[in-house]
Amino acid sequence: CDVHGISHITGGGFDENIPRILHDGQGLEIEEGTWEILPVFRFLEKYGKVPHREMFNIFNMGIGMVIALDASEAQRAIDILTAAGEKASVIGRVTDTEGVVIR
Repeated sequence: CDVHGISHITGGGFDENIPRILHDGQGLEIEEGTWEILPVFRFLEKYGKVPHREMFNIFNMGIGMVIALDASEAQRAIDILTAAGEKASVIGRVTDTEGVVIR
């Protein structure tokens, strides 16, 4: 696959790390729930009184790495990662508006 960028989602999570692999003027639209969100994150949000949007930057909601590539290669990349024992899914798309939007 022709990988355009890889972002390790650590401290700073979605808002700080992913934009680093994008070009100026680009952003990202994330579709929440396109990956398995473990119950522990809902527990922490509820009982820790963490604002929902902050959960993506503090705990990353279970996403460890983002790989940016052309949409036409997404399934091939998922198949390769799955064969290697990893869980992978398409979680969003690159947009022409800077910033990270989570829907």
